[in-house]
Amino acid sequence: MGESRSPATLTVLWAPPARNVPLATDPDPMDSDRPDRTASAVACAGSAPPRTGRSVLLALSWYDPRVHRGVARYAAERGWRLDARMANSREPVWGWQGDGVLCKLGCTAVDEQVAQLVASLGLPAVDLSVFGPHHGVTAIEFDPDHIGALAADHLLARGIRHLAFFPDLDAPPVRLRREGFARALAERGLGLLDLAPVQTDQVDGWIAAEEELGRRLAELPRPVGVLCFNDTWGAQVVHAAGRAGLRCPEDVAVLGVDNQALACEALPVPLSSVALDLEAWGERAAARLDALMGARERGERPTEPSLERLAVGTVVARRSTDLVAVAHRDVAAAVAFIAQHLADPVRVDAVVAAGRLSRSGLKQAFARHLGRSIQGEIERARLERIRGLLLSTDWSLETIAGEVGLSSARSVHRLFTRGGEAGPAEFRRRYKG
Repeated sequence: MGESRSPATLTVLWAPPARNVPLATDPDPMDSDRPDRTASAVACAGSAPPRTGRSVLLALSWYDPRVHRGVARYAAERGWRLDARMANSREPVWGWQGDGVLCKLGCTAVDEQVAQLVASLGLPAVDLSVFGPHHGVTAIEFDPDHIGALAADHLLARGIRHLAFFPDLDAPPVRLRREGFARALAERGLGLLDLAPVQTDQVDGWIAAEEELGRRLAELPRPVGVLCFNDTWGAQVVHAAGRAGLRCPEDVAVLGVDNQALACEALPVPLSSVALDLEAWGERAAARLDALMGARERGERPTEPSLERLAVGTVVARRSTDLVAVAHRDVAAAVAFIAQHLADPVRVDAVVAAGRLSRSGLKQAFARHLGRSIQGEIERARLERIRGLLLSTDWSLETIAGEVGLSSARSVHRLFTRGGEAGPAEFRRRYKG
């Protein structure tokens, strides 16, 4: 049976020009400074890792199997006995005996109980949140500034100049991501619109809450790009926009965080999301705990609790941000032409020939209104399509090459890694749900 083909769905909007607004530049490439765990696993295969026999408790107030998988991989390599009875349970194991604790704290009553348990055990511990240092525990969390920068580049590359954050809450993790997004926009000369949540106890049920949120969205300038704290909040914005008769992404482009693939892809408008490498998060936390346990065994003085910020990988683009809003009709037409002919070996000459402007005129218009070249837009569109196919299909690189107008799997790999990113296979392994 042949493989099915899915057409490109990019929406190209002509938007009235905004005054005195800086242009987006090409997005920064994916960070390349994180270790290649595939390579390290191969290296470990040649020689057995040291087996410490340590016992480690996994005590999470919020569970994700990807975090568990990352911790379990490290535990297996080090010969740990990993006690996961609190990985997805709220029943404290008072008096537990072992060598260390990996936990995830927060601000609820359940989180407070986990924090009390960790304190009572008196063992080396690492927290997977921003709350750890408040409780005297070293912590690791994803860098909110990096999340903000990725989100800003993703939305600005689509020509969106009105940006909002949802929800405007004061909880520390939410506040830090909002501040990171605001800083990223300020560095690009833009301000941030806030979008307050609607609590269901303030209105008559969840339907009324969605309708009220929809009314608030309708009051924002359009098109507006909304970065949401996570995919759950992103789903609320997608549903609320639909209730208000707003088009997503044409009126409201929505970007979540976490890339919970099953949830993102099941929405009426599939949700784009900043992908967090949760396996790497779990592995890094386990490695940090390993160092703390080793220091304790050597009789070293405990260090002050600190918060380590973990780099983020990439944005997984879906329909909710699949547009380019352009304040120039000829540039909008050219972007649409590129999207429609992505499976062809489209060249700059073909893009120019399809429009009204000269090559130099269109080149200048692209630079002024999109902040990138015609060739830059071709490569951006191809790379985004490649990423989408890697995550939504099991197709080979040869098949994907044919879908994006490239001649071979080698060409796909070359484009994908040009900015120092991990290869396509590693990208698929890390982020495919």
